Amino acid sequence: MEKIISDSVVAEMEKILKENVSLKQEKSQVFEKVKLLMAKVSHEFKTPLNSIMGFTELIKNNSYDKRINEYANIILNCSEHMLTLIQNIIDVSCSKYKPIELSFSIFNTYEPIKDIINEYPTSKIHSTLINTTIVADYMRFKQLVINLISNAVKFGNNKPIKIITYIENNMFCCEISDRGEGISEDNLNKVFDIFSQVSENKDKRLAGTGIGLALCKNIVESHGGEISVQSNKTDGTTFCFKLPLKQ
Repeated sequence: MEKIISDSVVAEMEKILKENVSLKQEKSQVFEKVKLLMAKVSHEFKTPLNSIMGFTELIKNNSYDKRINEYANIILNCSEHMLTLIQNIIDVSCSKYKPIELSFSIFNTYEPIKDIINEYPTSKIHSTLINTTIVADYMRFKQLVINLISNAVKFGNNKPIKIITYIENNMFCCEISDRGEGISEDNLNKVFDIFSQVSENKDKRLAGTGIGLALCKNIVESHGGEISVQSNKTDGTTFCFKLPLKQ
């Protein structure tokens, strides 16, 4: 009798395991199809958006009306933000977690970070930036910093944001801290997962795509660097990325 029961249990467990494997395979296939669709749709969005930005720039350059120029700037800023989101989707969809192809150059880290900070004139951003050169992909570097600063502004609850850069063990280090809602300990390990949104604020989740931080991780690791996050419910969140000074 015991042997019959034991054989029955084993058979049932094997059946469950097979079903789990099948479900995982189906889930993986669906996920890949969704990423492919996102990449195609996002690519199609870029063409009309670039046209909108081009004609808006023409209007701005050929108008002496202060209000029209103000409206044109708003359209351009919103379009650039949307273009960044679209590019993020394309990058994540096409990368499949493989290292991103990089185009290395030598540049100073101070200027691009300062320029990005200046794009948020209404935010209280305090920065201590070193003046150093690095060998990295300039556009990806900017994309990385833009994603992290916009994330801090979005979840910072209009409180001061602190950005510091320094050198440590031949690595360029950048810390971006906010004093916002923070991330629970249970969600910290999900922060860099694709499509993961750990905020408890529904409106802020709806305003994002859940891919910005996943892309940041890919950019940093493609450079041979590392990225980390520290957070709690009272002191806000700090993201820190480190990139090798030389490749």
